[in-house]
Amino acid sequence: MNLEKRLSYLPEQKRAYICGEIECVNDEWVFFDEEQEEAALLEEMTTGDIEVFRNGQWLHGYWQKDGIVRLGGSMLFLHSGEIVRFRKPLPYAYRQWLEELPEKTLFRFVEWLNSLGFSLYDCLYCYNGLLFKPVGVNFIIFDNTELIANVQHYYERNGTYKDRFELTLHTGNRFICTQIS
Repeated sequence: MNLEKRLSYLPEQKRAYICGEIECVNDEWVFFDEEQEEAALLEEMTTGDIEVFRNGQWLHGYWQKDGIVRLGGSMLFLHSGEIVRFRKPLPYAYRQWLEELPEKTLFRFVEWLNSLGFSLYDCLYCYNGLLFKPVGVNFIIFDNTELIANVQHYYERNGTYKDRFELTLHTGNRFICTQIS
């Protein structure tokens, strides 16, 4: 099962979206990121997927151009001042690492990570040794704006799958999760 399908089975992750307001300036749509307080062209922010907040709900669609979003068979015309969001992109090595984890391990890892106050989308950096060799350690750094965590993932892929996770917070607290597959 591909990663997008797997992610759809997970509970909604905190900090999974980049959210902000849009404005049409000189015939170009500009996105104002409310968290980073930065501006960018709307078309540079998305690979196509976009969600628009209207009537108290998020409408999922695909950016076309000139302020048009395709929602299934209909078209939605954007207005200056509307709120939109995009799913945060995952770093390449991290995405590959998530795809490599067995399904049960991935779901248990996410549950464990969430219980410690982190989201899958809090990843700042991932060293993915799985791309190079069948036995080793991966290093993943997470930041949820309150805590920073380093996850060490010890793995074996020599005929059997073994996974062990250690998480160390910047406060010095440590957590270990062994063989969750």
